[in-house]
Amino acid sequence: MNTATLLDRAEFDLAARTLVDIPDISGTQVICRRGSLWITLDNDPRDIVLEAGESFFSTEHRRALVYAFQPSVVAMRAVGAQSASRVRRVAASPRPRLAVSEST
Repeated sequence: MNTATLLDRAEFDLAARTLVDIPDISGTQVICRRGSLWITLDNDPRDIVLEAGESFFSTEHRRALVYAFQPSVVAMRAVGAQSASRVRRVAASPRPRLAVSEST
């Protein structure tokens, strides 16, 4: 698994299975431009999955890990207090799980 350090770049490519450590996600919008990303926050039970065109924003001061399921392009931008209310929050609750039943 590759590990990347978050630099001051606003948009960057992630190879498949790359992990980015964000020490404090508060006020940062994560945008999946291409590919598929998984985001997990410290002490948060949610699994946040972003597909191309989706974004995630949090006001909580937590460490976040962003993992690329496949080659992806991710953009990150700081969001001020005034514009935070306009940011679409994706995966605010866990995604529903499909129930699978077997026929006998």
